[in-house]
Amino acid sequence: MTDTIHHRLQRYCARAFPQREGLRVTHVAALEAGWESDLYAFNLEYQKDTGLVRQELILRLHQGGHAGAKAAGEFRTMRRLNEAGYPVPRVHLVEEDAAPLGKPFLIMERIEGQSMYADFLQAPEPERRRLLTLFCTLFLRLHRLDWRHFAGRDDALDHDPYIFIDRWLQHNRETIVRYELPDFFPLLSWADSRREALACPRPSPVHRDFHPDNVLLRPDGSPAVIDWTGFGISDYRFDLAWTLALADAHVGPAYRTAVLQEYQRLAGAEVEHLAPFEAFACVRRLLDATISLTRGAEARGMRPEAVTVMKQEKEAYARVYEMLHERTGLHIPEVEALLASLG
Repeated sequence: MTDTIHHRLQRYCARAFPQREGLRVTHVAALEAGWESDLYAFNLEYQKDTGLVRQELILRLHQGGHAGAKAAGEFRTMRRLNEAGYPVPRVHLVEEDAAPLGKPFLIMERIEGQSMYADFLQAPEPERRRLLTLFCTLFLRLHRLDWRHFAGRDDALDHDPYIFIDRWLQHNRETIVRYELPDFFPLLSWADSRREALACPRPSPVHRDFHPDNVLLRPDGSPAVIDWTGFGISDYRFDLAWTLALADAHVGPAYRTAVLQEYQRLAGAEVEHLAPFEAFACVRRLLDATISLTRGAEARGMRPEAVTVMKQEKEAYARVYEMLHERTGLHIPEVEALLASLG
């Protein structure tokens, strides 16, 4: 597969950059794939008057029925984040057409380093505290960027403080109907009964999957945040709650508490009405798992291999379900049966 990608990428880059003399694609290597994409590292080499130029790059092949739109959206988002001074890899090229490499893709700067999570696991306590502060600083900084830089003027976002909770209710109602999951309907009623307390204080740019594995650290310690396919404008509490749910399920409740406390310390204020948003995060996680495990991960725009990972992470999903029950008091029989079937 790598050889095929190498040859096709060589042909594509030669056409895309005809002015670069002696252009060669070298050192193509498959990386660990994400849930929604295939990743390759490669070098792009060419000659200039000053000598050989070598760019170390990443090829990200997008998956799913809307892969072209996802690639274009991620490219546009990362460009605008870079313009806003937010630390992301530089993007160089996007291709919405699947023909050149078999899937839509984008090409971006390769960050030499490792994920913040890897550093966090190995670090002594003072360094862990520093990394936690850096993580929450990046998160809060994203939420405080001017959303108009990414979405332009939008009267609905400016004047309707309930637009994001209403969108959440509508989207999940459509998902539950589409995939015939009636056991989730009581959660919509529970959420709707709390709607009046969930006005958005301000629209914010959101990542929708902000966790330490999506923060890369260069050797000098400077960060770069990756994986922007879920980017949007929303109530920041949806974003924060998702991160807290992942922290609790995959590391433990103490880590969730540490992340929340540091975020609030940096923000200088307590996050209000957070519990419903944590329930919403659990619903999102459990709907993804239920649909993927019963109908295939492709139904949620993910690689088929994501199902294997979900099965391996049964304990984390069980904790997500426990968190949902703690915050709502509700049961979802279909999810309970699914978790029991995983052994």
